[in-house]
Amino acid sequence: MVYLDRIAGKTIIKFTECDPALLTVDAVVEEQDTHLLLGKAPVISNVVTGFPQLVKKMQHQVPEIPGTVIVKKTKPIRFIAIIYDIDNSNICHQEWLETALKNIFIQCWKYKIAALAMPLLGTSYGRIDGPLMIKILEQSLFIKRREYPRRIFIYRI
Repeated sequence: MVYLDRIAGKTIIKFTECDPALLTVDAVVEEQDTHLLLGKAPVISNVVTGFPQLVKKMQHQVPEIPGTVIVKKTKPIRFIAIIYDIDNSNICHQEWLETALKNIFIQCWKYKIAALAMPLLGTSYGRIDGPLMIKILEQSLFIKRREYPRRIFIYRI
């Protein structure tokens, strides 16, 4: 599906086929599950230990809460949006996306992020379709109308 660039609030949303590593941005959003198991591509990431060790490790791990955003202070900054819960039959909910976007934009304001790159959250593993995600994104940007981010680059995974 082809999407047209648009303006929402004070933010320009641009759609790109470019690899996010090649974009000049201040921060990149990555989608993740509550156990931090999903990779950047829509498959579960490779595990160095065997399956029994993974299960044991998961039993002692405190899962992240859907909607939260973990900030990694790298260059560019990484915002890890917890929007999936693989323990749930429906691993992605619209409310989690809305909460994650709110938290991403709070971090953008905190770190003065002018340019942000992100995938269409919830569309790679979840059942959220692209047009719905764009609508949620635009509504999130219209509600606050903050100065940051000024540009969002939406890339395909």
